[in-house]
Amino acid sequence: RKLLLSNLHYPDSVYVNSDNKKDFKVMHQTVHGNVDMKKYGLANINQYIEELWDYLTVYYYLEDSFKSLILWRSKTTIPIPVPRLIPLSMRWVSLSMPLHSLMAFLCLIGMVENPELMPTFFFGSIGWILMATMEYRTSGPDPWDRCKSFQHYFWSLIWGDGLIKPHYIESNENIERIKEREKAWKKRVKDAERKAEEYALEQEQYWKEMEALGDIDDDLCVVKKKFTFNPTKAYLYPIQQWLGWIINALRITKNIVIWEESYISFWFAAVSFLLSVLSLFVPWSLIVKWTMRITVYVFFGPWMKLVDIYYIQVDEAEESERNDRQKSERQEYLADQILQAQIVRENNTKLLDFKQYMFGEHITKVNIMKKDRFTDKPLPESSAVVYKPEKKSLGSIAMQEAGYHTVRVDGQHLVGEMIPKIHEMPSTTAPIGKPTKKVDEDIPNYNDSYSIAVAKVGTIIVGATILSVFFVPNLLGIFSGLISKDMHA
Repeated sequence: RKLLLSNLHYPDSVYVNSDNKKDFKVMHQTVHGNVDMKKYGLANINQYIEELWDYLTVYYYLEDSFKSLILWRSKTTIPIPVPRLIPLSMRWVSLSMPLHSLMAFLCLIGMVENPELMPTFFFGSIGWILMATMEYRTSGPDPWDRCKSFQHYFWSLIWGDGLIKPHYIESNENIERIKEREKAWKKRVKDAERKAEEYALEQEQYWKEMEALGDIDDDLCVVKKKFTFNPTKAYLYPIQQWLGWIINALRITKNIVIWEESYISFWFAAVSFLLSVLSLFVPWSLIVKWTMRITVYVFFGPWMKLVDIYYIQVDEAEESERNDRQKSERQEYLADQILQAQIVRENNTKLLDFKQYMFGEHITKVNIMKKDRFTDKPLPESSAVVYKPEKKSLGSIAMQEAGYHTVRVDGQHLVGEMIPKIHEMPSTTAPIGKPTKKVDEDIPNYNDSYSIAVAKVGTIIVGATILSVFFVPNLLGIFSGLISKDMHA
């Protein structure tokens, strides 16, 4: 839950320093790849353009999805409980039905009959698209290509624990289905490229036949100009920077849509569904009607002549005074912005100097969001097992937290304004504020018995109650009797 909630705000930038040039090259290549795309080069521009062309493959996904939606081909598996009399139990049956087509049909009927519900369906469609892409990935045969579901994160948000538990992945799991799916997709793309080439050849033949007709332009003063382009850095480097910004935006958007950034995808889907529900209670038709009324009556009435007389048509003195006032306000705002920018530059310069002094002169910025062009995933021959940490008592965990036989290397994150220092993190696996109940689930490194702890605490409470109810009054009675005898004596 804490990790899920941390994605509600944009994290701070992370920089890694190194005092060795070779280590810096390794870090930079690991983070940014083998080619530095920030440097000017025609090869970098060509790579950006090639990646933009690769994004056109989304057309195949959209075409298949649209056909599946319109022709009711989509199949969604829904578990349905079926009671059994002998023996008396409940059996779950998987039912496949075109749920997405049915939902689209019902929503479009509602929107056509009630146009004021368009904002509701707009917000709901965003979450619906994200849920469809999530279903496409979770239902795939490749276990390494699956993502965590919306239900998993929703369960984590409510109960603090995920719905999907770690599971084993066998080597070559579903390998035949994976190969069959990859083969079908490659055939799909190859057929589309072949049709595109055939269409291009047809168009080329058509224009050759049109050229045989000759030029029939009757404008005698038309001059044929040749396109020239000077490939210099002054012209191409800004284009490369803009292409880089567009590519990064497309990569982040793609990762959110296909649930590579699954935490952010969950929040987008959840907020979309929430806005869709809240929009049901907003009287959109009334708002639009009164907005148009107010706009017409306020800005198009005859009283706008008064605005023209007393505000628009002013004499030169008033106009000069107003211009001077606006200029003064603009200068004050600009001076404040310059001061704030200077403070930010000074803080950044100071932080850079401290990091270079403490950790090394070479610095690399680590990407916060996933901006890689290609996603790395294990091969089908790979396998995975559930990690089961060694059980430890609270005493062992406390000794580990105190640093006994433990060496912790702090990171390079600096905190502080005047004198930055390294941000220290607690080195413990014991959760804070967790009850000792269900320790096997909440504290994997803890094996103390909950029943023993209850018995100890219960014994103390019962003993204190007995002493307070029976022993203390009797003891007070004995002391009072002794004191009264001494006084009579």
